[in-house]
Amino acid sequence: MGKSYKKNRRDFDEAVPDETIFVSLSDVYMSDSTWAKLLDRDHGQIEEMRLQFEGGEEMVRVVLRPRFGGGYNVEDGRHRVIAAKLADVGFIEAIIVGS
Repeated sequence: MGKSYKKNRRDFDEAVPDETIFVSLSDVYMSDSTWAKLLDRDHGQIEEMRLQFEGGEEMVRVVLRPRFGGGYNVEDGRHRVIAAKLADVGFIEAIIVGS
């Protein structure tokens, strides 16, 4: 297959704890316009990630930030979130920042 998406996540300005939690994808928010733009522009990359999720491969954790009123916004990992939702995996490994 093509490129691997199992590399280290990008560095953040704030300290990120090492603890991973599993977050329901139904609690992860992304605007319809962002979803459509990324899927249109990066369909091949997202499709490769979807196949990796469906194959049970270990993926880099996404970074989420709590939303006012509940749920999470994606700080890093929008492509992985879309791929996981398309693969219907239900949950995604995440690091929560700014809580």
